[in-house]
Amino acid sequence: MSPTAFELWLKSTWLADFMHTAWAWPTAESLHFFGLCLLMGTVGVFDLRLIGLAKQIPLPALHRLIPFGIGGFIINILTGISFFTAEPDQYLYNPSFHTKMLFMTLAGVNVLLFYTTMFKKVRNCGPGDQAPMPARIMGAASLVFWIGVISGGRLLTFFRPPIISCPWCWFS
Repeated sequence: MSPTAFELWLKSTWLADFMHTAWAWPTAESLHFFGLCLLMGTVGVFDLRLIGLAKQIPLPALHRLIPFGIGGFIINILTGISFFTAEPDQYLYNPSFHTKMLFMTLAGVNVLLFYTTMFKKVRNCGPGDQAPMPARIMGAASLVFWIGVISGGRLLTFFRPPIISCPWCWFS
């Protein structure tokens, strides 16, 4: 499989060159993991409270942590773009990457729906209050979608398309 013009262009950028230096990839991996921790540590906990766990914690108190999750997401977007730019063929043809992008899209649609339909109804939920059922469903869906993103990302290394000279040789 010969590389496309898009792949060749990505690999010729300064970012791809930088990502192939000694410390860039491992540093980006560490930052990606840190961003994931921020994201799941805030959004995940908010979603768990939304579905009904730890009802003694007021939802607004947890929601104040969401900017940290957004920061983690931004870190992950920037590092993810760096990985993609450096090795586009390892992502473009990888079913795990496609799955990760699908779940990330679903998570984005879910958060958009939550903030346009349910946030006003849950932003004042105090200790002991239960969120409305649609909000709980959105919280559960968010958890499922982010677990799908994480799983797709983790499986990227296990389903790498082979770099080969012939289409029937998996290990050449």
